[in-house]
Amino acid sequence: MASLLPLDFSQNLSFFTVPAAFGLTLLPHLYAVGSAGFNVYDNSYPRAYRDTLIKDTSIDKIRKQRILRAEACSLNGLETIGLFAASVIAGNYAKLDTATLNNLSIGYLVSRFLYTLAYVFIQNRRLSWLRTAIWQVTAGYIAMFWIKAGYKLL
Repeated sequence: MASLLPLDFSQNLSFFTVPAAFGLTLLPHLYAVGSAGFNVYDNSYPRAYRDTLIKDTSIDKIRKQRILRAEACSLNGLETIGLFAASVIAGNYAKLDTATLNNLSIGYLVSRFLYTLAYVFIQNRRLSWLRTAIWQVTAGYIAMFWIKAGYKLL
């Protein structure tokens, strides 16, 4: 099967999506640190980053809010990566077919990427529902892994 990416989608790629999801989780943090500058981020005390950023008066309010949302997005990813990884393992344990494993795991990655963009860049409260809707789709991919694995093992 020819594609733009050098991936063979007829093969089970689901395990490879877990480190990809982890990398995607780190991107908003890297964006935040790069946007705030390394004079604000102290690697020797990274947990103080948020407080230091809030107190910093050299960064305008809109940029500061975007940076804080990027950090929150990264933390959200770290909170959910374990459940995603476990769902990939459950799907493989249940021997779901390759297409299902790939569709669910790549679907998760795509929706997580869209969620990241929405979380970081949508600052309008009237559009914030979009971030929530995308998160629900992302959670739906995780749930479908478990539901499909459960039915397969019945």
